[in-house]
Amino acid sequence: MQCRRCGKDLGNSSRCSFCGFENSQEGNVREMTRTEKNFYNGVTIDVGETNSDSQKNYSSGTRTRTTFTNLNGTGFFSRLFEKFLRGLMNNSLIAKIIAGLIVVALAGIFFFVALPIMFFMLALGIALFMYARFTGKI
Repeated sequence: MQCRRCGKDLGNSSRCSFCGFENSQEGNVREMTRTEKNFYNGVTIDVGETNSDSQKNYSSGTRTRTTFTNLNGTGFFSRLFEKFLRGLMNNSLIAKIIAGLIVVALAGIFFFVALPIMFFMLALGIALFMYARFTGKI
């Protein structure tokens, strides 16, 4: 049996070990499809949760969406990258801090490595042009 949310193999379990979705068939109750969630105005309760904190308000201006990303990788870095992306999509403070540090590191590499190399190449080009100009080769 496959998970209805992410498509992973469930084996004998009804709960998906990858995304945590409960795949049981309980009467007429089912999870809304993505299209139904987009056009639904009202209050819903998340699948598998019973407390009042799990209620989500869907209205025309405020929509809560969860996106699952599957990179089909089983390696350590694939799982780590996937957890990082999920953290960013769920507004995790740690993921935001890490993303900010990555942006700062990339900006530092640009300003302290790439930009000086470009200035050096520009200065070398100007020097070669001036040398060729003074020697009469141009």
